[in-house]
Order: sequence, then C-alpha cells, then structure tokens
Amino acid sequence: MKKNICVFGGSVSGKNIENEKTAKIIGKIIAENNFNLVFGGGEKGIMGAVAKSSIKNGATTLGIIPHFLFKKDINDLAHSKKFNTKLIQTETMHQRKKLMYDKSDAFIILPGGIGTLDECFEVLTWCQLSQIKNKNIGIINFEGYWDPLINLINHLIEEEFMGSNNLNYFKEIINIKMLKIFLKDI
Repeated sequence: MKKNICVFGGSVSGKNIENEKTAKIIGKIIAENNFNLVFGGGEKGIMGAVAKSSIKNGATTLGIIPHFLFKKDINDLAHSKKFNTKLIQTETMHQRKKLMYDKSDAFIILPGGIGTLDECFEVLTWCQLSQIKNKNIGIINFEGYWDPLINLINHLIEEEFMGSNNLNYFKEIINIKMLKIFLKDI
C-alpha cells in the first residue's frame, strides 16, 4: 500500500522562478518513489505545481480544502482532476489541517507564506506535544528559501525557549539526493 506525503507550500509561486520548478520536481519524485500526495487542494502556485506533477507521474492526490477557499483556489471542478484525484471540502481550516495530518505518513514543507509557516509550526508543535508520532517532516531548502526559518529555530534554542531535541522533529533537505534519502526513511 502506498504511503501518503502531505506537502505544504504557497498558493502562489513567489518571485523566484525556481520555486515552481522545484515543486514540479518534488511532485515527480513523490510519484516515482511510490507515494501519494495529500495537499491543500489548490490549483495555483506551489500547491498546484506539485499536485499536477504528482498526477502526471503516476501518484494519486488528495486535496483538502475549506469551503471558503474553494472558489478562490479551484478554477473549475472538472479541470480540478488535473490537480485532485480526490477532493474533500471541509467547513474550517482546523478541520482541513486535522484531516491532512491524519491522512499523511510524512510532511514536506516547500516555499510559501504565512499559511505554510502556520502549517509547518503546527506539525512541529504537535510533534513536540506527542500528538504526531513517527511521521517525518522535511523542510525543502534547495535555494536557501528557508534559511531564515532554520536560523529562527536555532535562535529559539539559543534563547532557551525551545529545547535542542526539537531539531530531531525535522530534516532540512538541501538537494534531491537528501530528498530521496528522506523518502526511503518513511
């Protein structure tokens, strides 16, 4: 049975054109390594690129989206099959995130904004509180996008607001070779 990887990433692609290219590569590698994708359901930006690439390369995708984002992030339900093998609508963001966490065996964090940071910190917090166990988290940092995040986490540890054991909850992934190793460990 295939395992599911949840990918968090922007609903836009950002100013660096490499972000969308990286998302497509990640989608392809997810499929080639016999995983399925769980994601936020959107058709645009990083989310759309990773989903379309995953499907194109043989994975199934599960998009989970709250009703209020549906019209914003889904262009056309028929068209959505290019991105979502299955699409679940929820009432709230909290329900969305809970379903994403429950249906996933691991998590990958791609470039994104405040929503991606929220999802990243929530899964890290749930790990710290033992609410998520034995699920790997990979922070994709191919172009150094997440350097400030890694520095912030290290700063929190230095200032003793967070224990160094929190570094065990995630892997910083800086290239494709590291990503493939990360996937083999799931």
